[in-house]
Amino acid sequence: MKKLQRWTIAVALAIFVLLNLQVVPGAAADSKTAFQPIRLSEMKDGHNLFDPLFQFVKVNLQLSKEDASYVTNQSFYEVDLGNYPKGYTRQFIAFVYNNDWIELVLVTTNEDASDIKLLDRAVSSDEGELFLGTFKLDFSTEKNHIHVWSQASSSAFESNVELEWAGDAFYVVSHDYDDPTERYFKVKERLIQTKNIEGLIDQYNHDAVSYPAAYESFYTLSTPALKLAHQQALQVQKKDIKTAISYLEYGLHQYVGVNDYKSGKLQKSDIVASPADKRQLSLGAYVEILNDYGYFLSLAGRNKEAKPILANVIKLVPTRTVAYINLADVEWTLGQKSAAKAHYQQYWKLLGSKASTIAPKRVKDRMK
Repeated sequence: MKKLQRWTIAVALAIFVLLNLQVVPGAAADSKTAFQPIRLSEMKDGHNLFDPLFQFVKVNLQLSKEDASYVTNQSFYEVDLGNYPKGYTRQFIAFVYNNDWIELVLVTTNEDASDIKLLDRAVSSDEGELFLGTFKLDFSTEKNHIHVWSQASSSAFESNVELEWAGDAFYVVSHDYDDPTERYFKVKERLIQTKNIEGLIDQYNHDAVSYPAAYESFYTLSTPALKLAHQQALQVQKKDIKTAISYLEYGLHQYVGVNDYKSGKLQKSDIVASPADKRQLSLGAYVEILNDYGYFLSLAGRNKEAKPILANVIKLVPTRTVAYINLADVEWTLGQKSAAKAHYQQYWKLLGSKASTIAPKRVKDRMK
């Protein structure tokens, strides 16, 4: 009997609690099914809501005709940050261009948005602009907090901000700027200064960068990276030709504007920097490195790959004597003896009177 009484009392209390619970806007944020922001364009009643929301924002922000033209149903989201004024049941935010700024606008409405109230606008903090662009922008909400990430146009510069809606205004909880690409180039510069070629290759293989060409370092570090790779390759090639080749491939790939160095189709205009170009590497200096790369490939038995590169060297700088013997040796190994003889002969001719004392014995033998 006592057990039945206890059970009856428990049920009565539970019913009492349920009857006295009030559904408060924003309460869902504390439950397992927290309200998730939803874009106006994806809502069933979004079409009907857009016009009153748009007109309200346009008037209250005094948007210019041009700025207003960018506001669409893609600009608005329904959110639930809580702390509603009495009589209002819904909240919407919009990221809106206004002159040189991007503003976060928070409004509250009744169910059909026939009554709209501006709650707050957020645009900057002590650190600067909160939002850098709308095309590259993402946000999330958690209870009465909103987290926004945005990135500048054609740059990796980004803003990360957390705002708190306290019922009277937005408060900046945190605001940080970051630029992963700028950090990447600072690390690269340090690695070049310390001649850490392995570190540079590891960085290149594992760290992706966004919009590198928007940064001056992309150009100014191009030549130092290639020069270091060449120096390090020369130091190790007698002991480890594969490593030497990998160093040169890294360096050649770093040289801005020249990506097809393996094809044998490079033109002088691809390599020679204009006076305003920050690469600052002469044709002769680049061709010297390219020749060594082709030669190293031949030492590794990769003659088919070496041939177009060495042929390209001769085409770029016809007076580069050593390139002729390098190319001839590759052709001889590939069984292309007629072509090899012609290049041995040109090598001999460029040596002039010194040929009989400088040229390796195989050159004279193979020219017969």
